[in-house]
Amino acid sequence: MGEIVEILDDGEDKKIITAEDAQLDSYFKLHQRVNAKSEEISKSYTNNILVEFSDIEELHDKTLQSIKSLRPIRNSIVIRVAVFHNEGEAAKFNSFEDFKRHNITSPNPTAQISLDYKFVILDNETGEFENYRVIAQVRSRVSELKQIESEAPPFLSKALITSLVTQTAKITILYGDYVKARHFTAMFDEWIKGCDESKSLKYISTVKKWSHLLSIFGKLIIYVLLAFFMTSSFRDDSIEVTNSFLIQFLIVYSVVFLMVGMLSGLFLSRIEMSIDSYLSLSYLKINKGDNKAIKEYADRNKHSAAWAIAGIVGTVLIGLSTNAVYDIIKNYLFS
Repeated sequence: MGEIVEILDDGEDKKIITAEDAQLDSYFKLHQRVNAKSEEISKSYTNNILVEFSDIEELHDKTLQSIKSLRPIRNSIVIRVAVFHNEGEAAKFNSFEDFKRHNITSPNPTAQISLDYKFVILDNETGEFENYRVIAQVRSRVSELKQIESEAPPFLSKALITSLVTQTAKITILYGDYVKARHFTAMFDEWIKGCDESKSLKYISTVKKWSHLLSIFGKLIIYVLLAFFMTSSFRDDSIEVTNSFLIQFLIVYSVVFLMVGMLSGLFLSRIEMSIDSYLSLSYLKINKGDNKAIKEYADRNKHSAAWAIAGIVGTVLIGLSTNAVYDIIKNYLFS
């Protein structure tokens, strides 16, 4: 700042002359601009991204490269990194280098990483200062659902929790110029597309919407098949139907009917639960807690697939056996 020179006019009014008025005016404009309210745009993602530390490092490099391409004022870039874990644990860093030295042995899964950048640009056309803030957030669906499960009441099924489609990434830009701000959303789009994504079962999201109807219509089909084959066999059989035989037949048939309904309902509900429990993996893989949570949900998906196959096989076998129910009952009564 220029020095202040004091000039006296013969003992009368004191006058103050400030050197480098243009520089002071620039600082005043900068102060006004920094404290002015900025416009904001944001974009959220639900992609099933699989993010490791190298991907976060790439995001940081891309963001810095985008900032520097706008030629910010020297030393105006301020970087903050925040890491949030399950169980309420959080760590904040004043530079990305400090974050790189972050403890990777934490047993608590990483819930979210937030990269926060603040910088100022001088617009050469208007001569005004523009302040910007870019906040890139990456979240772990595996970690988030694990936290929800631990806090959920016992009556809330895990299948319902895993059916939630949670946000996996978000970018927010507070800007002075919309065109320049869009540059960062394009950069983030490119980074998201470059991340690995989990391979989810085809049409799984559509099937989940209708899975609750599987048990109802599945049992209805089994009952229809049972009734059809029973009446067809009864009509084609030439045995003499007596009152005693008819009463015994109705008793045994009622028991078989209930057993078929219970078994088919058991298998169909297992299929429904397996479908609802399937989770399209999306995670942050930064520490030991993340590795453990990822393995847990990957194993759960394998178990869900195995139970679904077992349920389908069981339901098909029951459906096929309805064709032989009449003969089984008849042989039992005449044995």
